[in-house]
Amino acid sequence: MRVNIKKIDNYIFNTTLKVRISDLNYGNHLSNEMMLCYAQQARVDFLNSLGYGELTFAGKGIIMSDAAVIYKAEVHAADVLKIYLAIDDLKSVGFDFYYKITNNIDNRVVAEVKTGIICFDYVSKKISPIPDEVMIKFKNLLE
Repeated sequence: MRVNIKKIDNYIFNTTLKVRISDLNYGNHLSNEMMLCYAQQARVDFLNSLGYGELTFAGKGIIMSDAAVIYKAEVHAADVLKIYLAIDDLKSVGFDFYYKITNNIDNRVVAEVKTGIICFDYVSKKISPIPDEVMIKFKNLLE
């Protein structure tokens, strides 16, 4: 059975990254685990744009509960990637981030990524409700 990722049309943020030579594998193309690293960088950039971080999420933190990656095309050193980010399935303690990663030259989709995110209290080491402040910002972005 192959992984499926929901199709998303409402991307609310984007950032660009240049592929480094150290991101390549022995096949001389992007190493598979780097797509999750690129998704994390887009997530961090998005959270920073709202005044948050992965550990500074309005008094809480976030933790990834699951991840899926669908690879669509090769990526090589010096390629510039544009990473689009969307939020979906917003619940009281978590949500999903969806990422569409494209080659910035021709807009070809090179990967689709989904990460499940849970709000987490790193002091008590327990799942926590999403802070009201964050929930309001996210809902406003989704309108």
